[in-house]
Amino acid sequence: MFTKSKASITSLAQGALTFVRFKRQSTGANQLNASTQKIVNQLSVLSASRKQPQLLKLCNEDLIKHRTIMNAWKLLQRKKQQKQQHQLDLQYKSIRNAMEDLKQTSPELFEMANAKSKLRFTTFPIEMRVPTDYPPTKPWVYAYSSKK
Repeated sequence: MFTKSKASITSLAQGALTFVRFKRQSTGANQLNASTQKIVNQLSVLSASRKQPQLLKLCNEDLIKHRTIMNAWKLLQRKKQQKQQHQLDLQYKSIRNAMEDLKQTSPELFEMANAKSKLRFTTFPIEMRVPTDYPPTKPWVYAYSSKK
């Protein structure tokens, strides 16, 4: 099925593979020079109202259905948000009660638990890339050492 020469197999065995991600390049037909692209961008900003979808013209019955559905959706979202906020309030109260109990039972442990660390940003050094949901264009540097 796949045939590889002996030279390519030995070169793969000798060196480690390095994969590099590149940004997607547009095709040559769609590329514009810089001045033309600048004008296109300015015009697209000026004509932003044209890019908005037109309002649907609904009959009264469909408009009532649409408003009913939208109101029900807003109500559902509001209830979900209120439930989440209530849960967070309960968690916060529980944390405060636990800290008050710790303060009353063992003031030394309370002070140790609330001691401020002199080191800030201990998780990620400032020079490193901020972790995101998407992969970087450059691979992660595993041999990183902070500047001291």
